[in-house]
Amino acid sequence: MLVGIRASRTLIVALSLIAAGLRPMEAQAAQRTTPPENSSDSTAWQRVLVYVVGALSTQIVQAAADTASQAWHLRLPSDEPQRRLLEMQLKTILRARPVTDSDAVIYTLDIGPISIHNDTARVTVSFDVTRRCPGSTRTTGFGNVDNVFIPRAPPGFWGAARSSGVLHGDRAGCPRNGR
Repeated sequence: MLVGIRASRTLIVALSLIAAGLRPMEAQAAQRTTPPENSSDSTAWQRVLVYVVGALSTQIVQAAADTASQAWHLRLPSDEPQRRLLEMQLKTILRARPVTDSDAVIYTLDIGPISIHNDTARVTVSFDVTRRCPGSTRTTGFGNVDNVFIPRAPPGFWGAARSSGVLHGDRAGCPRNGR
């Protein structure tokens, strides 16, 4: 008798699942709706941070070889809930300190707000180096503007951040003899 009751329950559960079989497709489609634009996602931000560390590897190696802290302008979206954590991590990794008037070399890292559309997060990352020309008030340097994207695949998991294009620019060099 118990076997018959268990078999009946199993059959009822199986029939319920089969009958509801059309609904999971609708439920999956509903789950794929996009999060609101510029919503915070800590995992996506960590992927951006990993990308930035790779892009700034030369500066990180230099900072590791020099015990002095480096002058940095770190700019992150002011309304981003992850801002404090990202800023703390970047300051530690880059050995960053605030810029002073006496700094001959100033690094600037500007990370825009993250924008999530469908299965992709996007953010603009700008990096700039400004050097004072010896004996002059002029500066020289270079900079990059990088459009970074982070794909979400399989759904629910962020992949590695990648560049969809970098613009690089150099400023005029220092004049000879400080003029």
